[in-house]
Amino acid sequence: MWRILDSRVVPPRLFIKGRYIGGADAVVTLHEQGKLLQLLEGLPRDQSTSPCDGCGGMCFILCYNCNGSRKISPDGSDDGLSVQCPQCNENGLLVCPMCC
Repeated sequence: MWRILDSRVVPPRLFIKGRYIGGADAVVTLHEQGKLLQLLEGLPRDQSTSPCDGCGGMCFILCYNCNGSRKISPDGSDDGLSVQCPQCNENGLLVCPMCC
């Protein structure tokens, strides 16, 4: 990865309840030792078994500001001038506020 990205890449780091747990290797080791679940005790779990009512389990919804077009009129008029929507991502989507 360092060669491909032409820089040093820091592997993922896990924090639980504000405490640094470690990188990927440390997390795998804790899981294999059966200690990871102990660290997660007391944290809320997602108990639902059905997809989200807002996004159907996709975790994204169509932007309510531009309806997914990525373009909005800066002054609200239909004069043909538009700017890039500041609310959504490059695909015209928002992270689902109900489940994510």
